[in-house]
Amino acid sequence: MKPTFYPKLIFQNRLLIWSHGALLSALLLWFLPFSHPFCKKFDNAIFYALNGSLGESVAWQYFWGMLNHRREVMLNLILAAVLNIGSIIMAADRQQRKIRIKQTVYFWIFFEIGFMLQDGLFNHWLHVTRDSPSLVLQPVLKLSTLLNNSNIKDTSTHSFPGGHAFALVYWASFTRLCAPKKIATLGISISLILCLARLFSGAHWFSDVLFSSLLALVWLGWTLQAPIYRWCCTSHHPL
Repeated sequence: MKPTFYPKLIFQNRLLIWSHGALLSALLLWFLPFSHPFCKKFDNAIFYALNGSLGESVAWQYFWGMLNHRREVMLNLILAAVLNIGSIIMAADRQQRKIRIKQTVYFWIFFEIGFMLQDGLFNHWLHVTRDSPSLVLQPVLKLSTLLNNSNIKDTSTHSFPGGHAFALVYWASFTRLCAPKKIATLGISISLILCLARLFSGAHWFSDVLFSSLLALVWLGWTLQAPIYRWCCTSHHPL
């Protein structure tokens, strides 16, 4: 039986090439002497534009404040799992359901591996430290102060890389591959909003989010290259 739900090889190869090229380009722009000042100015401009808008409305503050609440991470995991389970339940038939189960389990395992590798590489091996814009730039509107809630994350001494963005982009990307269009669109929309949340609060620089998003796509590209993924996209063998 032909593996109908297996992404075309040309898509996999293009993703692998494009993601590596984009990540390398972003790194070059950041580290080259003539482009680094522009990148820094762009980082600053994004922060001032988004964080500055918090002063316009209390409702706006509450919206982004709740999206930066420390419990939000656990709620995100629950929501992500519910959407993935929903896509399995919505499968057209038993064959497609088997494929979606295998794909979802496969991607979640590689999601955890990728997240641990990123954390181990940058935080424990390279010991990368970077203060968030809320600790560097002035003036700053801190949501934890505005809303008198210490559980709101709006500062970080390790803002790079953006683990939040890595997780969201990787999850949204693999969900797009193994979920109905409506669920995939919802997942991408949620991920975009939650990535923006850290930029509004000042917990991450735009460059943190961009780098981690591209890194997530690189990891997805390699995930799709693994031979076992072909098995996950067929129903030839029992689970």
